[in-house]
Amino acid sequence: MNSAGIAQAAATLTGALARFGASFSLGDVPEDDRHYAKLLALDLFGCALAGLDTEEARLARRAAHSLSPGGGGASIWGTGEAAAPGVAAMVNGTAAHALELDDFHGVDHSGAVTLPALMAVADTGGEADGKRVLEGMIFGYEVGRRLLDGAGGYRRHNAAGWHTTGTLGSYAAAAAVAKLLGLDGQRMAWALGIAGSFTGGTWAFNEDGAMSKRYHAGAAAQTGLQAAFLAREGFTGPAAVLEAERGGYFPLYGEGMTPAARSVAEGLGRDFRIGWAGVKVYACCRGIHSALDVALDFRQEHGLRAEEIASVHVLCTPVQKGQLGLALPKTRIEAQFSLPYSTAVAFLHGEAGYEFFTEKWIGDPEIEALAARVVLEADEGRSLEEEPVITVRTRDGRVFTGQQPVPIGDPANPVPEADIRAKYRALATRHLAPGTVRRLEEAVLALDNPGSFAEVRAILAARAERSGRE
Repeated sequence: MNSAGIAQAAATLTGALARFGASFSLGDVPEDDRHYAKLLALDLFGCALAGLDTEEARLARRAAHSLSPGGGGASIWGTGEAAAPGVAAMVNGTAAHALELDDFHGVDHSGAVTLPALMAVADTGGEADGKRVLEGMIFGYEVGRRLLDGAGGYRRHNAAGWHTTGTLGSYAAAAAVAKLLGLDGQRMAWALGIAGSFTGGTWAFNEDGAMSKRYHAGAAAQTGLQAAFLAREGFTGPAAVLEAERGGYFPLYGEGMTPAARSVAEGLGRDFRIGWAGVKVYACCRGIHSALDVALDFRQEHGLRAEEIASVHVLCTPVQKGQLGLALPKTRIEAQFSLPYSTAVAFLHGEAGYEFFTEKWIGDPEIEALAARVVLEADEGRSLEEEPVITVRTRDGRVFTGQQPVPIGDPANPVPEADIRAKYRALATRHLAPGTVRRLEEAVLALDNPGSFAEVRAILAARAERSGRE
């Protein structure tokens, strides 16, 4: 690239993000954000290990045997198997997202796209430093969330039919790996440009409960990883991948070059976006969580039980009704995107953990009977950002109405650290012995200490000590 091209690249939004990414260090990140990054990593590893039980993870592993027939240097977590880095990142990202329990409010699912890519690079590139892995993770979350906000935010992006984990995950993964590889600003900008020129992911899976949603995370991890390696070798990417009139991310996927889009690189280094990510406590679509909060509150505060309920009315947006309105799901992903099913589970069982989104419970007569009494009403006048209003009518004539504007797990209504760690233990114990679960937890939470990252890699690379169950 000539000097004019370099100057043009530096003046773009991508160039500004890349310059920051190349220059910042872990010491620039507040301690609270560094610690939260470790908790998010712990949460993600738990989700990925438990995700090994799913059909999506099993099929992805089988595909990896053909895609990387000679094995490779990057571990497929919890299996004792290895593959080429991109393939391992794809499998681990798919498994991490398979239970719909991984973190949100990033790209949306930033952990499932950044950590599988980072770990695959670390496995094949020699002994990586835990501090550098944290730097890569934090920068990946930063880029992903900033671009999501520039595109109009999660719900506007989804309303157009895009799945943000796919469309933005490649950028986040490329940023994370480019930082880990120590790329300079120019090559980091190329990595983002390459990733952005080959990114995608749509909500078509919502029509029939297809597995492709899980693959969006894995594919984004793989795409971003490969983009960073190409850039390292000098392979160029478009400097204006975000703002180009024809094919730029914001004009094509977003709402054009709005003030939000133009400001994505403002304030870098202040209020790191990793602190904006949320932790899930329910194994279903984040758009359902506020309804579950209300249902569980009614159950606890009023002693309300499923057999007393005559009807549940849900006032929501047209997008929410279209995406979440299926009453009688047949597959896991249909159940996880069914507000009627999930709400019925909450009223009947007092929780909405991943066990209730498996074949054991999908089709359960009691759940189906109550789900059939949950009716969604779309109001065209409601803002896309509004959470649903839930009204329950009982058989004896009582009426309860509630709304949770900020569901549990949102950074403004955070999950306590003790609960995040308990969630990790419950998930990881499906495949690891209790002592190993404890060792992995201690190592992840000390990731920036010498020797801890090697322990994390070794545990994840080993074959599971026990079989999970779905």
